[in-house]
Amino acid sequence: MAIETKTVEVQHLLFDGANPRLPEELGGNQQQIFRFLVDDIGVEDVINSMAASGVIKGDPMIGRPADREDDYYVIEGNRRLAALKLLNGTKIADGKPEPTLPVPSPGVAETFKEVEVQLGWDQDKLDAYLGYKHVTAAREWAPEAKAKFVLTRCNDDFSDANLSKFARRLGTTLPTLRRWLVAHLTLKQAETEGRFDPEEAYQKRYFGTFYTLLGSQQVQEFLALKSGALTKTPVPRDHLEQLTEFIGWVIGTKALPPVVNSRSQQKFDFVLASPSALRYFRAKRNLEGALLYTEFNSGQIADKLLNAAYTIEECLPKVFDVKDDPRVISAIENLDRAFQKLKINTAEVAATTRKATTRKRRQ
Repeated sequence: MAIETKTVEVQHLLFDGANPRLPEELGGNQQQIFRFLVDDIGVEDVINSMAASGVIKGDPMIGRPADREDDYYVIEGNRRLAALKLLNGTKIADGKPEPTLPVPSPGVAETFKEVEVQLGWDQDKLDAYLGYKHVTAAREWAPEAKAKFVLTRCNDDFSDANLSKFARRLGTTLPTLRRWLVAHLTLKQAETEGRFDPEEAYQKRYFGTFYTLLGSQQVQEFLALKSGALTKTPVPRDHLEQLTEFIGWVIGTKALPPVVNSRSQQKFDFVLASPSALRYFRAKRNLEGALLYTEFNSGQIADKLLNAAYTIEECLPKVFDVKDDPRVISAIENLDRAFQKLKINTAEVAATTRKATTRKRRQ
């Protein structure tokens, strides 16, 4: 079918719920999509441009027929459609504040009423065009939108040859694309299993942190993430509880904020690798506190102990003259208690070291 350009009244144009940029939970709800485009993606720049210069031909919208005759879903151009609806006086009407609009320049308001829409695009050519446009556009698609774009078009063919074609279209590499896909599939698995609700996420923007941390070898071992993992169930059923924990730590909920971000990946890896640190972290949700149970701060701890030893050495020549001072007596008692605790905490390590030394001597 040849591409047909048709002039359509804006009132007959609908937002496309299948747009990869939109959260899946919006479905086809036109009002919610309208609000999301205005508040979350942003259309102010488009509104200001149109209000000043009108609708400029040369970059037509791309559409497909809707269920109702004479209506069309806009596949490409949803931000422009949102701007046009607002400039035509359409309200979002969801009870939230309506956007403030500029006064259009004289003579441009008539250009808001109808626009050119292209129909009949071949799907492969359309995919290639959308991939190119949203890599080079000022508002490039986010990784989650690119992952969704590929998953809805790859026909479950996750071969390197097929995914490489999509990676080139999206201006990324195959390994990066695979990471996006694994993260998206993992979140969808959690959602399907009732272990993740996007509506309850602490922040709307969480995918970047999630996929970054999911790329860690330590996290993949914690989740027993399947090799390759490009399936609808990347995490085995016997590790779904760990997946729930991971999402809670990294994404959080409105009631319980996340406690790990991409900047703390190294610390998080140390905690996951230490059973005692992980037990503490599960109980307290305190990453810095959990690090004390790992080797992450071993150098810092060694320095503090050495400084304490040096300080005591400095006091020894003078302590005899003030040994009866109540403050000195109290300080010595505190020091002794701390030393006894230190011996208890290191007794197991010392015993292990002695055994290892004995074995070496016998050899």
